Order: sequence, then C-alpha cells, then structure tokens
Amino acid sequence: MKVMWIVNTVFPKPAEEFGIGKQVFGGWLLGLFNEVKENKKIEKIIIAATYNCKELKKIEDKNITYYLVPCKKNTKYDKTQEKYWKIINETENPDIVHIHGTEYAHSLCYLNACGGKNVCTSIQGLVSVCGKKFNYYAGVSKYPITFRDIIRNDSVYQAREKFEKRGKYEIETLKKSRVIIGRTNWDKAHAYSITNKENYEKCNESLRKSFYEKKWDINNIERHTIFISQASYPIKGFHKMIEAAVILKKKYKDIKIYVAGTQITKNKTLKEKIKLSGYGKYLIKIIKDNNLENSIVFTGLLNEEQMCSRLLKSHIFVQASSIENSPNSLGEAMLLGMPCVASYVGGTSDMLLDKKEGFLYPFNESEMLANYISQLFENDNLAIEMGKNARKHAIETHDYKKNAKRIIEIYEKMI
Repeated sequence: MKVMWIVNTVFPKPAEEFGIGKQVFGGWLLGLFNEVKENKKIEKIIIAATYNCKELKKIEDKNITYYLVPCKKNTKYDKTQEKYWKIINETENPDIVHIHGTEYAHSLCYLNACGGKNVCTSIQGLVSVCGKKFNYYAGVSKYPITFRDIIRNDSVYQAREKFEKRGKYEIETLKKSRVIIGRTNWDKAHAYSITNKENYEKCNESLRKSFYEKKWDINNIERHTIFISQASYPIKGFHKMIEAAVILKKKYKDIKIYVAGTQITKNKTLKEKIKLSGYGKYLIKIIKDNNLENSIVFTGLLNEEQMCSRLLKSHIFVQASSIENSPNSLGEAMLLGMPCVASYVGGTSDMLLDKKEGFLYPFNESEMLANYISQLFENDNLAIEMGKNARKHAIETHDYKKNAKRIIEIYEKMI
C-alpha cells in the first residue's frame, strides 16, 4: 500500500537537504516511521510537512518521497495551500493519508482540498480543549500584561484566544476524517463528543530510543531534585509546582527544581526585560515572594541525550499540567524507571496507575503534590518500587514493534 503522512515537523532528510536543521523535532515520530517503512506491506511512504518557503519542494529517497508545502504561518488557515495539497494528492494517489496531530490548520487545508475518504487522523493533544479558559489559565484569576505581550499581541489572554481559534480548525479536521486514532479514554471521549461517530481506533505512541536503553538508579541521583519538562505557558502548571516547593522548602533546604526549556523569567538586561512575557513576569513574582530564586534551575533547550541525562540525575519527575492527553515526557520518565508524580488530568491515568506506578494528584492540590514528593524523597524503597512498575508499564505501552503493527492493521482495515 502507498501511505502519505502529513506531519507537523520537518524530517531529517529534507531538513538536511534544504538547510533547516533547527526545525527538526519529534523523535518519537521518527521511531515509528523507521518501523513502518520496513513493513513489507508498505510499497511507498510520502512525508509531507509545511515550511516557510515560496514554492513546493520535493525530494526522493528510495521508496520515500518528501514534500515541503509553502506556509507562512501554520496556526492560521491559508487557502492558497489547498492547490499544493491537490498537486501532491494527484501526483502520489495514496491509498491512506495519515494526519499526525490536529493542532495546525494545514490538516484542514488538506481535507478541504482532497476530501477525507481515505484519511485517518491521530490525536496528539487537543487545542480545542486546552483553549478552554479553565484549562488554559490553570487556576490563576489574573495574569500581568507586559510590553512584549502588547507588541506581539500575545498576552496570556490572547494566546488562549489563539488556541480557541485553532480549536475550530481542529474540530473540523476531526469531523472530516474517516478514522480517528487515539490512545486514551480521554481522547476517545472527546473524539466521540466532537464527531458523534464510532470511528475511533486505539494505537499507542512510541518514544525516543534513548529512553528504552537506560535506567534510573537511585544511587546515581542528585537528592531532593525534581525535573519538570517545560514551563513556557500556564497549562504546564509550573506555578503549581512553585506552590508545592514553598511547602517542601521548609523541610528540604537543598531542594532543586530543574526545568527544561528556555528561561522565560530572564529579566536582568534591558533586552530581557523587553522580551519578558506576562506569564514569565507572574512566575518571577511568586518565585521572588517565596525566596525560591536559588531553588529553580532552567536548563535551556535539551536534545534527546541531554534530556535523558538530566532525568537520570533527578530524584523525581513531576507533571504539573492543568490538562494533558498522554504526555511523552511522562512516558519517557516512566521508561527510565523514575518515580513520578503527575496531575490527574486528561488521559494521564491511562499512562500511570496511582499508588502503584507513581502518584496522581488533583491539579489544584499543590499540598497533595508536595506530600507525594515528600513521600518519595523519604522512602527509597517506595521510589524504586514505583519506578520499576512504571518502567514495566511504559515498555508495554510504548513498544515500537507492537505500535507499528497496530498502525498497519488500522490502514488495512480502512482499505
């Protein structure tokens, strides 16, 4: 069969060819791709992504064809894209079109141009749900607005409205797709609510290779350290982690919270002050008010190896989000066999079994978050046992070969 993937990120081959290496992410998707392309039932794979270029780009690599579709801003619907999708579809005539993720408007562009009779769409997150006020504002009644927010039209409130607008494209994408692929009870419930169709198929995601190969060891960690995968916007709930840290600091003076990603609280130089976002300003205030400046370390952007290394050195992984489907960061921590504490939101409970593989807590209950972290800090045997159970579950959930086989089964069923 001939399969076309529509993806949100540029794959390594076209990135190298056109000199756009910084755009390459999504290691988990590459892992699935490498398994699927070896399947004898796959005659050809077409990988199509959008990129800010002026003309349709195409390169061939054995039985793989890559396309880059011109797109200035993939968060907005661009009708001019439709002609490019028609060209690709008519040239390649795929048996199956697999849209990976509903977050961006190009997916709907394809469906409007070419129809959805042979289209399956995988849910990653759901921006239509994330854009709801309760989820996006994540328990905070008022955020500051900075100079940067005004210039870029990107305050917390405007960012939520953008999610809401993108959510409308997402809803149309799901309605027009023949099959919806998900992996949790949460995304299944939302898929049915949106489409009112029984067209859901389950397939788990595979993750980045490094996390299968290495194991967390309590003898090699930095004690009383917490790793959180990002803090760039309110949904990730870093402010709730700070609330928990206030409680923990009374007992653990040496507590350290490592945060992956760009430091959004930088404000020493004039340039940094100008670039400060409203959420960053909010975080600065609560960090300063609680004397936590020396307890928080922003690591900067981490590649696969760096992320794995930082997790292995940390005592506990925390997911503090107000909403999630099945976050890859939690899956990777579980694969390593780390003790994990996660907010009981979205599809998280399908990934991690409470009090057996880690702890789940209600998002707003920072006191419970602090309590569970403390239990794991105090009890090495509990931390080790939960980590082992988490790893066992994650290896089964994120099995490369099993997930690739399941994807092929879905394609065959559609045909």
